Amino acid sequence: MSDKARRRGIYAFAPPHQGWNNQQLTKNCGLVPYLFHKLWGWHAVMVGKRNGAYPAVADVLGMDLDLLESSSMEEQIAYVDAHARDMDVLALHGVYPTYFPVVARYRELRPDGRIYLETDANSYFEDRMPQTPELLWFLSQCNVIGASCRRMQEWLSTKWPFRIDYLPNGFYDLKGVYRTPDAAAKEDVILTVGRLGTEQKRTEDLLQAFALIAGQLPSWRLRLVGNIDPRFELFRKAFFEQHPKLVARIEFPGAIQEKAALLAEYRRAKIFALPSGLEGGTPNVVAEALFSGCYMIVSDFDAYDDAIAGGACGMHHAIGDIKALAACLAKACADPALIARGGREALLYGREHFDFVKIVRRLRYLLFGEGDFDGSSFV
Repeated sequence: MSDKARRRGIYAFAPPHQGWNNQQLTKNCGLVPYLFHKLWGWHAVMVGKRNGAYPAVADVLGMDLDLLESSSMEEQIAYVDAHARDMDVLALHGVYPTYFPVVARYRELRPDGRIYLETDANSYFEDRMPQTPELLWFLSQCNVIGASCRRMQEWLSTKWPFRIDYLPNGFYDLKGVYRTPDAAAKEDVILTVGRLGTEQKRTEDLLQAFALIAGQLPSWRLRLVGNIDPRFELFRKAFFEQHPKLVARIEFPGAIQEKAALLAEYRRAKIFALPSGLEGGTPNVVAEALFSGCYMIVSDFDAYDDAIAGGACGMHHAIGDIKALAACLAKACADPALIARGGREALLYGREHFDFVKIVRRLRYLLFGEGDFDGSSFV
């Protein structure tokens, strides 16, 4: 087949010795190659060792999943040797030294190829990475280095002598189940979604803050969607022993895998709260909440300003400051006009800045200078 007739290819590599999990197929890791396939007909492949079952392959039809036996560095290099001709874009996720030899071989075989590095990390992680000659060489080989929040974009731009582009984790309606939120149908619900009770998510802070304001706001409920970390059970038991009247007002529906049901949770909630202590760039739940017209109350993790549009659609509080979180919740819950206005702003802001089709069009333009993308949403 001639190069002119050959279908272009984008290959997303999991870090050596790691594999893609099922959820990553429908998050930014998988959506980038999938949308290259869907929008422009590219051959899209995710490469890595098996990490559980993959029911989500049914949601990304047309994208291949190449499972390696160990995904060792040697095995990935051998994969590059076998497939380099088809790899017009090599997509990498995270700044891992184990990627460096893989990139070196790719550059030997495809000096004309493009490399997209999605840093998708936080300042805590990147600040502890030594700036070695090997790292600087690796970064110099990347055609596009993306940061998923503006704070990380600015921070990495001062740390590394390379251009850093803002490419957030966005929202894409894979299953066609998204519905525009109806502000009038929203309920007095504060929602959070994630791995409940983990050290990073600080779920305890949200429960304690709600306990401080619950007496003032008797109509409001708290819904916490997600798997519950076993370490959280002891706290939850002690919390409800101390606050028995809140048992009926704090709901744990569990992890919701069905996308329509999950988006329904966002649509019914007036407030989305995320009190995390640490996040890798912009969490996917932020885009889901914005597209659902939720008023945002978040801790000041790296992407907090992106999540609240500089305050246009939400508030922020210091990480771990339970009283400040309670004050934010109390202020918002007591002001229907603030929530309504913020919800409208969230929806407009989300559609302008977190539409994954726009984001991938932006990436294609940065990689190849192709398309008519004007970049106005990313200035």
